[in-house]
This record gives sequence, C-alpha cells and structure tokens, in this order.
Amino acid sequence: MLKPLVFAAELGRRTVGAATAVPGVDLALARAVLATSRLGPSQLETAMTGERSAVGSFQGKAATVLLEANPRGASALLARLDIATAQDAEKLERLAGQYFKLKKYDAALAMRRRAVQLEPDVALRWVALARSLLRATGGHIVHDPVAGLVEGPLPRTEEAREALARAEQLDPENPFVLHERGELEFEHGDAAVGLDLMERALARQNRATWWTDLGSAYRKPHIADYDRSLDAYEKALKLKPTSPTAFRGVIIMGCRADQDWPRLWRSAELFESARGRNTAAKLDLARTLRELFTAAPEEQQIDEALAALDAAHAVGLRVSWPTTSLIVYRLQFLQRMQSSFALRRELAQRSVTWLGTNSAGHSRHRQKLLSALIYLGREDEALKLIDPMPWTPYQEVDRQRLEKMAADTHLIRGNLTPYQDYSAQRRAELPLPGESQMETLIRGKRIAVVGPADTGDRLGEMIDGYDIIIRPRLMTEFDEEQRARLGSRTDIAYFSGRDIDDFRDEASAAVEAGRLQMVIGRGLSMASAGEDLPDWLRFYSHDYSLGFHGPPMGIGRILYDVLQFHPAQVSLFNIDFFSGQKAFGKGYRPAKDQQMGPYSIVNEVVLAHDLAFEHRLTKAMAASGVLDAQGVAGEVLGLTEEQYIQRLETSSALTTRTA
Repeated sequence: MLKPLVFAAELGRRTVGAATAVPGVDLALARAVLATSRLGPSQLETAMTGERSAVGSFQGKAATVLLEANPRGASALLARLDIATAQDAEKLERLAGQYFKLKKYDAALAMRRRAVQLEPDVALRWVALARSLLRATGGHIVHDPVAGLVEGPLPRTEEAREALARAEQLDPENPFVLHERGELEFEHGDAAVGLDLMERALARQNRATWWTDLGSAYRKPHIADYDRSLDAYEKALKLKPTSPTAFRGVIIMGCRADQDWPRLWRSAELFESARGRNTAAKLDLARTLRELFTAAPEEQQIDEALAALDAAHAVGLRVSWPTTSLIVYRLQFLQRMQSSFALRRELAQRSVTWLGTNSAGHSRHRQKLLSALIYLGREDEALKLIDPMPWTPYQEVDRQRLEKMAADTHLIRGNLTPYQDYSAQRRAELPLPGESQMETLIRGKRIAVVGPADTGDRLGEMIDGYDIIIRPRLMTEFDEEQRARLGSRTDIAYFSGRDIDDFRDEASAAVEAGRLQMVIGRGLSMASAGEDLPDWLRFYSHDYSLGFHGPPMGIGRILYDVLQFHPAQVSLFNIDFFSGQKAFGKGYRPAKDQQMGPYSIVNEVVLAHDLAFEHRLTKAMAASGVLDAQGVAGEVLGLTEEQYIQRLETSSALTTRTA
C-alpha cells in the first residue's frame, strides 16, 4: 500500500497547496474532509465487528492523506472544536481516529473521554479510550525505526487496563475486547497472560490479523518461541493467502525454526496462487523451483532451478518480492552467495522502479528508496534526494528521520562529519542516560573493538595497549590463550536485547569490582529495561538507517555508535565477517549456535542482516580515516566486494548443519 498512498499524498499535497492559498479555505477543506467520514463505519468499529467496509477503508486513508497535507487546516479545526460540549459520541470517535493518526494524542484522548461520558454503556467507547490511554501525553522515550530513540507518548497502562475491563463487563463475549486486553498485557504487563488472552480470543473468533499479531508476539526476543510463531503465521496465511505480512512471517520464522524447506515452499505457492497477474505462469515457475526447496538439493538441481529463474526473468516473469526473498535465503543457506546477492540486487532495482522518486512528504517511502539506491551503489543519486532536506516536515520525528538519512547517506560515502554533527545535535535535544559518560570514555581516545571470531590472530598485547577495549559480550576472566588472542580486560561491553537480562547481575558485580566501566544495549530494548537504570547502563540511540536488508550486525552497530563520539582512532580486531572457519571463538556461544542450522542464532547473519553490505559499510567507515582493522580483519576488509562474496561461498562459518 505504500506506493498508492504516496501517490495519493502527492496529489493531495498539490491540490491542498493550491486551494489553501485562499484565506479560510484550509479550515473549510479540513471540515469537508472529516465530513466525508459518514460514508462508512469508523475504523475502530470495523476492527471490533470484523465487518470490512471498502468505502469506509478508502475514506479513512484518503482523509488521513488530505489532513496530513493540510496541517494548518487540521489544527485550526481542532482549535475551534469545543470537545467538552460535544454531544455526538460517534462523531467524536471519527475525529479522534483521524487526529490520533496525526499524532495529536492529547486531542484524541480528550475526544474519547468525552465519548465515554456520552455513551458509558457502549463497549466500543471504552476500547477506544484504552487505545488513547496507551498513547497519552509526552514524556516517554520510544524507538523509531529510522531516527532511533525519540520522545514519544507515555502509556497510562493501569487506566487503559481499567478501561478494557469495563469494556469486557459491558460485552463479556466479545473476542475483540479479549484480544485488546491480550495485546496490552503482552506489551505493558505480563507477557504470558497476554499470550493466553490473545489465544483465547482466537478460540472464539478465527481472524487472520489476530493470528499475525500472535505470531509477532511469539517471535519477540524475550519469548523466541519460533515454532508457535510459525504456526500462527501459517494459520493467518491460510485464512488470508494474499497477506504479505503473514507470508513474510512464515518465511522468517520457518528459517529460524526447523527449516522445513518443502513446507516453506508450499506457503510460497499458496501466496503466489492468490496474487496478481500471470498466476498460471508463476505457478508453473514455482513448481519448477520446488527442487531448490527439497531438504538437500543436489548441485545440479540448484543449477537447474537458477537457470529456470533466469529464463523467467528474461521474459519479464517474476514471482513476488517476498517469494524472491525466500529464494535468496534458501540460496544463502546453501552457500550460493553470488547468486543470492545478485537476486538481492535485483530486488533493490525492483524497489527503485516500483517506488519512483517522488516521496510526497512520506519519510518512510524516502527511506526505502534511499536504501535501495545505496544498495545498488548509486550513492550520489541518493544524496541528491536527501540533502538538502527535500521538504519541510510537519512532524518533528519526520525532521529527525530526514536529517538522520542525510547523515547516513554521507557516511556510506566515507564522510563521517555529518553523522557526528547530527548525533551531537540529538544528544543536546534529547539527553539520554549514559551519553555524557560515554562521550568522556571515547572522545579523543584510542579504542579497540574486539570481535568474537577465532581468526588465528594473537594480538592480545596490542589490544591491551588501547585506552578503551570494547567487546560484544562481557568478559572479565581470561586464561592464557584468551589473553594472547583477545587481550586481558573489558572496559565497555555491548549486549543484544536477548542477552542483556541474563548478564545484568554479572555486569553489575563487574562494575562494582572495577573490572568494567559501562554496559550498552540496543535502543529498541530500552523500553523493557525499567524506569530506574543504573549509571553504568546505557542504550545507544540509533543504528545506521539505510540498510536495504536490515541494520548492521553487532560489530557494525558498535563501530557506528562509537564513531559518533569523536574517537582519535578505532581499531577492529578478531573479526573476519564470517568468511573464515568458525563463526565464534571457543565458549562464546552454545554448541547449537556455532554454525547456521535449525534454531541457531547464527541464522540471523543472513535473515536479519546483509553480509555484503556489512562489508561495504565497514569499508566506508574506514574511508573516514578514523577506523582501521588489524590482522585478519584488515585482510578481509581489503577485499573487493566480489572477492569477499567469493570467500563466503567456501566459509566454514556459514556451513549449515542439519537438525
């Protein structure tokens, strides 16, 4: 839906821009847009009843587009509205729904409180109020996928819980209310209770979107129940075979879980059969590609499948974007890296062709476009589309997104200064815990970033000579072999979201004993860390935002974070970008997580990231003159992208074990 909405937004922006040049028209137009909401049920009513309205859905999207294009009129209308004396609860809900989308959370909350006063015995009003209470006034830190940690709405969890309890009293058999309670508890309360409530709702009513929600919940890092997540996504896809969200969930969770490739391809054929044109031809191609998805295809079968795919592309026949992504994953698990990255470049080109270059004030559209252009090596084109700022954003978060994307586009071209300037500006605008201490530790210092791979290097003495030593896990005890390979201390330890809770007590003890100075977690984990953070715990504020296939991996994120604080030098040790014999050194991960295969953490290397782009991004950081790499890390970083991809095809670290 992204491209049609962007085109509609551009048309709306031009129309509104011309019309509102006449005094008073902006207010009149805002009134007219909202008046059309009477054509169908409100969005929340549709969600609660499960009865879709094509007219209402179209009207809701069109109204949002036109109101976003006319912020002055929307604000003027809101200023003239006397919510306290309004008498029409249904009209208030329609208004609240639109202003909620415009991030006018205070206004939406006031409207829904008034609607509850007018109709206290209608369950829908309490459900709507609960949603607004979870997006109440500011004062909270939330994670934005582009800008990183930003100011956001503070959830009033207990009030929302009470509102949903009232809704359930009024309509005790309504599965929608049960599902809403489940989502609230999962996100803001007891996750186990939330999952149980969501499953109970599905037992009462079988909805594709609810199965998708359940699949998303089970895949969260603190749950990580891959099998149940996969089952939920499959049920969603069977109910709605055209759903790309459900199909993408099947793909990712199937690759993380048991890696039953024939099972995944059956879902692909179901998805292809339900979508678009040339269905018969695409299904013929899908049947030909089945041999690629046998449990252990022979080399000849792989070659034949790839030849069939090339022949189809030559005549303009392509399977869908998600199905092509599944093929990319299968090829990477088979270590057919050159073919897989060629397909991913083709996906990037398809994205550029489909998206076009007119983002119409839509920052996420611009992000996807820039990511695809950068993946194709068209950095100069990308820079022209983002610097200077291509439009004046209405929302503050959109300003932050545009500035962040400009800084990241400069960085991929080897220019670190815009990123450092942007980061300093964001620290001034939104001071976060640990930022000052981190800057004190890093600014002007020589930093060693020590990876987890056993590269054969024995550079421990060199590592110990750096001012600050950073590792992607906590290590405070070193035997003789580890000291020779890794050095003998840890000053700063980075953790992933799934690891930080397990090591928190150990990290606290290490800080107290003077063996560790700081622990750093991913920004998206901050919300689950609680309110009272210890002085030694920091969550970094942002990732590189223009990866076509996900953010950087652990070492890439560390380098990106450290470079914002103006170090004198950063040196990289003990990493070979998964091109060597082992993914991790001895003892770093459990046995099942030493190589790719069913349920292995190493699968994330290809599922959530892109090895070729990781290599390119690190080279861009090195081009700034601040970063260098020692030993095997320097050798691999010196390879061309083509040479690096060739090396991945023979890497033992990426060999897939069987279940």
